[in-house]
This record gives sequence, structure tokens and C-alpha cells, in this order.
Amino acid sequence: MRGKKGKTIRKRRRARRPGGNRAAMILITAVVCLLFVVLAYKDYQLNKRIEANMLRRAALEAEIEEERARTDTILKMRDYMESDEFIREKAKERLGLVDEEEIIFKAAE
Repeated sequence: MRGKKGKTIRKRRRARRPGGNRAAMILITAVVCLLFVVLAYKDYQLNKRIEANMLRRAALEAEIEEERARTDTILKMRDYMESDEFIREKAKERLGLVDEEEIIFKAAE
């Protein structure tokens, strides 16, 4: 008895496997394809973000260079404004300062 039942159960299992395997393979293939599509889309999005960030970085680097040039100009201006030459020049313009060697001529009224 035992021999007959064991063989019939095996036959039933074999009969079920090919259809069951095919459905499982189709499902697995569909999941793999879906994952591939999702990963491709995410890759596209990341590349787009990278490109946008590279453009932003280039713009910021250009702005940094402009600010460095402006800083250099300001530092040169500060050094000039702290010099004696600048102080004399402004004193002549605003206060009418005259050096000891200079001669002043006044117009007759």
C-alpha cells in the first residue's frame, strides 16, 4: 500500500510544478523589470540633480572670485586711506591745509 500512495503523490506534485514554476518565473521577471525601471528613473533623477548642483557650484565659484576681487579692492582702499598722502589730500580739500613750502596767492577783490 505504501508504495502505491507514494508514487501517486509524487506524480501529482510533478504535474503541478511546471505550471507553478512558470507563474513564479513570470512574477519574478516582472518584479525584476519593475525594479530595473525604478532604478533607471532614480538614476535619471540623480543625474539631473548632479547637473543642477554643478551649475550652481560654478555660479557660486564665480561669485566667490568676484567677492575676492572686491575684498582686494577694499583692502587697497583702506591702506590708501590710512596713508599720510590721503590725509593731506583730504585736509587740503576740506580744510584748506597748506604745506610749509607752498605759497598762497589770493585774488584781489
